[in-house]
Amino acid sequence: MNNYINLILRSIIESITEFLPVSSTGHLFLFTSFFPFEGLEDGASFDDLFDIFIQSGAILSVIVLYRKFLFEKVISSFQFLGKQTQDNSGFQFLLNIVFGSLPVLLFGFAFKSILDTIKGSEYLLFILGFSWLAGGIAIVMVEKKLQKTKEDPTSVTSSLTIRQSIIIGTCQCLALIPGVSRSAMTIITARLLGLSKKTSAEYSFFLAIPVLIAASLYKLYKYRALLHGDTVYLLLVGFLLTFVFCMFIIKWFLAFIQKNSFSSFGYYRIIIGTIVILYFFIRLS
Repeated sequence: MNNYINLILRSIIESITEFLPVSSTGHLFLFTSFFPFEGLEDGASFDDLFDIFIQSGAILSVIVLYRKFLFEKVISSFQFLGKQTQDNSGFQFLLNIVFGSLPVLLFGFAFKSILDTIKGSEYLLFILGFSWLAGGIAIVMVEKKLQKTKEDPTSVTSSLTIRQSIIIGTCQCLALIPGVSRSAMTIITARLLGLSKKTSAEYSFFLAIPVLIAASLYKLYKYRALLHGDTVYLLLVGFLLTFVFCMFIIKWFLAFIQKNSFSSFGYYRIIIGTIVILYFFIRLS
């Protein structure tokens, strides 16, 4: 496959799946196993770098869409710390992001060698399939349990407690396993803690900012030897395409969950997980 077509397809896949609870990393792993970049030095490493780096384009879309909200929270935090106001909602919001992000950042750093081994395992397809299947069942069960729950349609992200943030952030660590999905774990956990669909989704967006930026910077440093004219161009185009596509996907996603549950994503995961597991065993035989 031509590398530019490959780039566009990966950017589309990343954009559609990053914030939906279906695992963007899992989809990119699956795509890359069939369609790696061609003609590049150390192509497997560049595949890894590209798939992680374009997630920063998705993060930029969150920052742009929520720029006013985020700016107000940051300014409010400084005003609270400077004792110019007694309103601590902005500072509380930032603490929620910090405590929600720390577990996965620490766990990912501490066990990065084990995680790299999993990603390079011959059983990766089975792990992906099982993760999709198990996560899909979990989403459907949680949504069925909460289907009669009456919730506030407005966002109340600032009302999250530190305890809730730590619980959500700790559960997010499971998303380091390919196919589990960072957004799925944060959304499922937030829903079980009583948060609304909109709040759960938006908190998942905000938690992605430090996590994916850290992952992108780490991969850029790890694969810095691969950065030259051709590869940098591919990375930048992928970044920009993902940014543009995600601007539309996030708006669609928030509108969709206002009228629908997350169950449809659960059923999708069950279907794709079953297909991937069957394919794994067919290929094994």
